[in-house]
Amino acid sequence: MTEYKQLTPNLAVRPQLEPAEIGELAEQGYKGIINARPDDEEPGQPKSAELAAEAKRHGLAYTHIPVVPGQATAEDAARFGEAVSQCDGKVVGFCRSGARAAGLWELANKPR
Repeated sequence: MTEYKQLTPNLAVRPQLEPAEIGELAEQGYKGIINARPDDEEPGQPKSAELAAEAKRHGLAYTHIPVVPGQATAEDAARFGEAVSQCDGKVVGFCRSGARAAGLWELANKPR
């Protein structure tokens, strides 16, 4: 079972999401998915387009913010924050381990 880390009442992060899991997310009440992985980061990883199509099929918003580990920008974080705020309900962000997605959220909410 994949472990989720709840960052806020409406945001959880987790490791890689598989297309077959998207229907379960919809059943659990999630409204959006944020993918923080570049395509082809590792062999066998689902392509963003495949995940986006499956999310659409289940009525979930899907945002792709491809971030190379250690290279997140303020713009990436702002896009992550916007994607979370634009969903009316629970959102899951993912990357290889969940840490990059969590880091984007932290950067988006860092006091200026």
